[in-house]
Amino acid sequence: MRFFVIYIKPNYISLVLNIKEALTREHSKRTTDFIVNYVGNNKKRFKVLMDLLFGNDLLMVQRASWPLSYIASNEPELITPYWNQLLDELPQCKHVAFHRSIFRSLSVVPNLPHEIHGRVVDVCMESITDMNKPTASRVYAMYTMINMVKLYPDFKEELILRVEPLLNHELPSIVAGARAVLKQMQKIKV
Repeated sequence: MRFFVIYIKPNYISLVLNIKEALTREHSKRTTDFIVNYVGNNKKRFKVLMDLLFGNDLLMVQRASWPLSYIASNEPELITPYWNQLLDELPQCKHVAFHRSIFRSLSVVPNLPHEIHGRVVDVCMESITDMNKPTASRVYAMYTMINMVKLYPDFKEELILRVEPLLNHELPSIVAGARAVLKQMQKIKV
């Protein structure tokens, strides 16, 4: 008796089901780690995650947001084709998790594409002082601007002017972020 192993290449539908099923089952670090590992450096799997992130199901948007920044940090080339779309979606802010994840992704990707630098500086500078933005987004915007100031030292003084008033903020996370950014600014020579 012979047994044959048949390999069937997974199609898009099965990829969607795997990621969506995992996100539907639970919202946990374990699920996030599973998705990060499952996506790896696979563009098709990452596209599935991005489709869920850009979708209208708020639960999926929230849950797909968490693995995004980890994947962006591990495999920055996967997120590169999506930067403009992500920046376009920021003003709508479908979910706080979406907003936070985009800003965290901006802060952890070491070499953002040159074409988006202007947009990144604009959105970060605006977010740093916008009291209506989520706290984590504001802090990640500050960290992103450290990287931008290293590339464009002319923004150093403007960043300092926006961050210094935050030292008197009521939220400890904002104050800690402001202190860390100002300390980094002292190290950057213009």
